[in-house]
Amino acid sequence: MANHPVFADAASILDRLYETYDFLIECVAPDLWSPGPDGRRIALGTALEPTVRHQLDQAVRQIRHTPACRDELARLAALLRAPGETTLAAEAERAGVRDVAEAAGAQVDLLTIPDLPRRTHQDFTALFRRHLSAGEDSDRLARFGPGQAAVARDAVALMRDTAPELCAGLFRHARYLVAVDGPDAFDSASTREIPGAAFVALRCMRTPERLAEAILHEFVHLRFYDLQMTRSVFVPDYDTRTAPTVAPEWHRDSPVSRWPVDRALAAAHVYVHLAAWFEQRARACPDPELERSARTADFRASSLLDKVARSAHLCLGPAGVGFLDWLAQVHQKRSAPRAAAGAPVPS
Repeated sequence: MANHPVFADAASILDRLYETYDFLIECVAPDLWSPGPDGRRIALGTALEPTVRHQLDQAVRQIRHTPACRDELARLAALLRAPGETTLAAEAERAGVRDVAEAAGAQVDLLTIPDLPRRTHQDFTALFRRHLSAGEDSDRLARFGPGQAAVARDAVALMRDTAPELCAGLFRHARYLVAVDGPDAFDSASTREIPGAAFVALRCMRTPERLAEAILHEFVHLRFYDLQMTRSVFVPDYDTRTAPTVAPEWHRDSPVSRWPVDRALAAAHVYVHLAAWFEQRARACPDPELERSARTADFRASSLLDKVARSAHLCLGPAGVGFLDWLAQVHQKRSAPRAAAGAPVPS
């Protein structure tokens, strides 16, 4: 799964993403951004910082309305020129609290102290509150203690050692792993509005195995978000609020029993990866529960891929059609031997 040159090559996706941002600035607001020695209007490390990317993405979405796009870029330019504006990692380094997990030539920063009294940290927390939080009394960003940091490094090592081909490229799509706590905190989450950041509850950091599953899940989402910013995955007028919906069998009794096509495709992408992950873990460490998890992920991937395919002509752009076909081929090739050995578990 790590070998497709368009849909699963981290370097290709991120290079295209950076080129998109830099070209946008060059075309729309060159007078606001002086070129650097390399001719670029914005440095790579700055462009891929979550708080900066959030605003760059807002500008990209306004590309058909040049004045609005330029306004977004002007606000970002003013922000980056403000004293003390930097990255979360740089501020953690300056405070002596930076910690990272390294794998496959990439590193993911652990947001050890999310409440550092710095503008960058405050902006990041504000994005969490606006786009992921269930409310002030429900959840909060939490500190990464030494115990959680050790489990995180063990989880990354588990991913690297168990499924290197599956996981290697995923690490490049994530810049930060962020802990969350609180009575209503989700297990794990990510959002297009905070690109490059994966949020995981402290309760899911008790073992490397549980954390590795959560990291894989969210890092796959992060890759999909990056792909959406650089390829025509959906038709230009796609609107998740009015899009066709599908009904996952395992969500029949859920308050949200139907999913729009974009959510279903994103989930199918994750389940294809989870099926491969649990299969490789079961091969390395035979366990009936891992086998059952692999069969469940198999079933859910197959079900969602089939359902999305029925609405592909209405919702997917050229890249989206290719992406769906590729996912279906990869999943079919990998799951055919398992299907022949026994029926999947619809749960």
